[in-house]
Amino acid sequence: MSGSEQYWVIAADGKEYGPAEVETLRQWVREGRIVQATHIRGSSGPVHYAGKMPELADLFPPHGASTAGPPPPTPGPPAVPLPSEFRVWEFIGRAWELVKPHWLALGAMFLIQALLIGGPNIVVHYLGNVVQFVIGGAIMVGIWRANLGVVAGRKPDVGMMFQGFDRFLDAFLAYLVVAILTVLGLICLIVPGIILAIMWLFTFPVIAETNLGFWEAMRESARLTEGYRWRLFLLLLAFIPVTLLGALVCCVGVFISTAVNFIALALAYRFLQEKKRAAAAPAAPVPAAS
Repeated sequence: MSGSEQYWVIAADGKEYGPAEVETLRQWVREGRIVQATHIRGSSGPVHYAGKMPELADLFPPHGASTAGPPPPTPGPPAVPLPSEFRVWEFIGRAWELVKPHWLALGAMFLIQALLIGGPNIVVHYLGNVVQFVIGGAIMVGIWRANLGVVAGRKPDVGMMFQGFDRFLDAFLAYLVVAILTVLGLICLIVPGIILAIMWLFTFPVIAETNLGFWEAMRESARLTEGYRWRLFLLLLAFIPVTLLGALVCCVGVFISTAVNFIALALAYRFLQEKKRAAAAPAAPVPAAS
C-alpha cells in the first residue's frame, strides 16, 4: 500500500473513522486507539489487520499479547465546553456544574474509596494500606472511567469504581512504579518529586481508556503534560481551598469536593488531549500567490 494512501479505521460497531494518513494511524497506535486486530481499509485496497500492515508493524511487539478486544472508542465531545485556554478556576467551575446532578453517586464513590484504605483502629488501618497497595490502581482506573463518563455526559453509578480490574496488572504496576519513583524524587529533593507526580498525573486515565501497558501509559501522560506542568501544579494547589470548603460541610462535603477535583482533572485531561491532537494535525497548505 502506498504511503500517501488514505485509510479508514473500522470500529467494532462497524463505523468507519477517517480518512487518515499513515502518520495519523501511527499516532493512534501509540495512543492505544489502534491495536493489532483493528481492521483498517485503504482507499485502493481490501481490509487489513493493523498488525499486518508494514507501515505499522514496527509499533507492535513481536508475538504480541492478545489483541482480541476492540480498540477503545475515540472520546466524544464533553458535556460542557472546554475552556479555550488553561484556566484553573474555569476547570473547577465547570467541574462543579457536572458534579451537581450526580453528587450522591460521586460522593459515595469517594467515601467507599476512603473506607477501603482506612479504618477506625490500627489493625484495620494497616490492612487498609495493604488493600490500597494491591487494588488501589484498579480502583483508580474504575474511578477515572466513571469520571470521564461524567465529562462525556453519562450518568455514573458507584459500581463503576470496581470496573477497572480488567486492567489490574498494568494498573498495579503503574501504582507501584509511580509511587516508588515519586517518593524517591521527594527524598532527593522535593521539587523533582513534584515534577514526577505531575508528569505521571494522567497515567490512570490513559490506562482506563486505552490498551497501553503501564510504562507506555506513563510515557503518554508525560507527553500530554509537557508544556503544562506549571499550570497543572497551580490546578492542584487550587484543590486545597476546594477541599477545605468541602470539609466545612459536616466533613461529608469533603467527598463531594474530591469529586469536583477529580472532574476538574478529567476536564484538564480532555483539554490537553485536544491541544496535543491539534498540534499534531498537519497545517493547511498556504495558497500560492497569484
